[in-house]
Amino acid sequence: MQSVRWYVNRLSLMSPGELAWRLSQTLAGRIARSMPPGAAPAADAAASRLPPWRAPSAACDSRYIIAADDVLEGRIDLFGSRVQVGFPEVDWHRDPVSGVRAPLIFGGAIDYRDPALVGSARNVWEINRHHQLVALAQAWAVTGEMRYRQGAQALLDSWLKACPYPLGLNWTSALEHGIRLINWYIAARLLGWDEGEPAKGWLDSIYHHCRFIWRHRSRYSSANNHLIGEAAGLYIAACAWPCWKESRDWRARARAILEAEAGRQVHEDGVSREQTTGYQIFVLQLLLIAGLVGELHDEPFPRAYWQTVRHMIAFLRSITDVGGHLPDFGDSDDGMAFMLSPAARDRRVEDILELDEVLSATDGREPDPRGAAAWLLEGFPRPGAWPAGEGRVARAFPQGGYYVLGGDSGTRREVHAVLDAAPLGYLSIAAHGHADCLSFVLSLGGVQILIDPGTYCYHDDPVWRSYFRSTAAHNTVRIDGVDQSEQGGPFMWLRKARPTVETVEPGGRPQRVVAYHDGYARLADPVVHRRELRMDHVGACLEVIDTLQCSGAHRAERFWHLGPECMVARSGPATLAITAPGVRVEMRFGDAAGLRLFRGSYEPRAGWLSPRFGVLRPITTAIVSDDVAGETVLRTELRWRFG
Repeated sequence: MQSVRWYVNRLSLMSPGELAWRLSQTLAGRIARSMPPGAAPAADAAASRLPPWRAPSAACDSRYIIAADDVLEGRIDLFGSRVQVGFPEVDWHRDPVSGVRAPLIFGGAIDYRDPALVGSARNVWEINRHHQLVALAQAWAVTGEMRYRQGAQALLDSWLKACPYPLGLNWTSALEHGIRLINWYIAARLLGWDEGEPAKGWLDSIYHHCRFIWRHRSRYSSANNHLIGEAAGLYIAACAWPCWKESRDWRARARAILEAEAGRQVHEDGVSREQTTGYQIFVLQLLLIAGLVGELHDEPFPRAYWQTVRHMIAFLRSITDVGGHLPDFGDSDDGMAFMLSPAARDRRVEDILELDEVLSATDGREPDPRGAAAWLLEGFPRPGAWPAGEGRVARAFPQGGYYVLGGDSGTRREVHAVLDAAPLGYLSIAAHGHADCLSFVLSLGGVQILIDPGTYCYHDDPVWRSYFRSTAAHNTVRIDGVDQSEQGGPFMWLRKARPTVETVEPGGRPQRVVAYHDGYARLADPVVHRRELRMDHVGACLEVIDTLQCSGAHRAERFWHLGPECMVARSGPATLAITAPGVRVEMRFGDAAGLRLFRGSYEPRAGWLSPRFGVLRPITTAIVSDDVAGETVLRTELRWRFG
């Protein structure tokens, strides 16, 4: 159960319109709970529109078969770990990590935030997104072996029997309905389910999914990536199964939401307003698959829609280092709308960049047959309004608030730093933002030196949730032991640090960015944190100059989270020697009063990396502490040599 304080905080961030809407939703839910569920109206099965979708001609990678065989043996990949869930009778309500089974009661009555009741709702939902159904469908498309087709049928039968509308955890989230519909659509086309129902009650369930999404779509302060996912699933289902009188209206309304939200939720420079790279990829997948379905059904999306998509891809290209590492700014639950390539999570950026390159090429370039792009281009026509030309690579994203410094891009001597001078997040609650203002990441030759430690969890452990969102979990400065922005709950921020960028000189030597934020203006003695980065990639040097403007005395801590391949040792009272594959770094902290190293520490909590949702790994974190009084300048210098 949520605390009274949480409810007070949440209500404080709602508009009068949102309060009225949420009250109406609560009342409608109570009425629905007290009444028997209505039956789905008769479906016009002949109206189903599922064109065939074949495997790419060269899609012979054995990992498709391995993944499908795992499903038939009851195993799935859960955020990088193999877990046993059973087959064909899957326990669709059980979190395989905690062992907790959510009750099969009216979905609207389940508190999915309560780990004692449901375990990790995110784990359960991941299993019920039906990526494993797509894995079976791909194996069928590649091999034609009937066991994969029959396995897909058995899996769907199992889900329909175990998850009747409107009971259980799988009837609580409209976003999950949208993602499940997307994967049902992909699997149905690959399997050739184009005549009638492949399983008893399937079309009825599709109707209830669509109706549930429309009635429970995200609005007001919750209308972030969830709304795009809900609209994408509803639009695709309404295109593929226009079997009811509501289908035409659902299709038109969902498409209008997609077009509007693509512009509303993305800055002009291509950065998601949620300020998270993980959800940027997730939203891109949703916009891409919805747009491609529109193209297939003779309802192409406009050029402005695809221009937004290309700008989003260009941002990802610009902040990805030569080793393929993407800064893990903000939340990430490793969510994928669909997975069409082997090791799809590992290829999540690569697959999107490749699709962009192939769609934009004028030389007849063909995609890697092992990637998602090859499958998508086999199943859909190329968008006629796709903007031509190579994707731009920029160093400054002023609306989104990110700045790239360095040089020798794409080589073994690449220097790549990305500064976060971005707003905290999107809408009043900024649900997926982190208190990371003026943090930055650094990689050298594709090796991560300074990193963002990730997310780890959502509802199931509030202490870890709070830590990974905190200022202490980012490469920036904390004052007096408090976060730059004030947490109000696991997906809620109250007072938010506001950044201002003063200087951007990306072409000089050194390259410079200067910015400050007002997050500590709320202290009794206000503090302004100003950070200047001076990058001389030719001279192999990066200076970090932190200026604290205040009147009284404060405790300042600089946090530095070192990459998982870094070996770290002291080489002086305020100096670290860092050794990583192909590079050595010396990190100096001036006249620091205290330098401490932590690795896998619980008190204080430091020295942790979450490379995947639900996964923890120890790393080295350096904390440099200084007692300051009045305006103070703190200097950090990194020098490196390759080889």
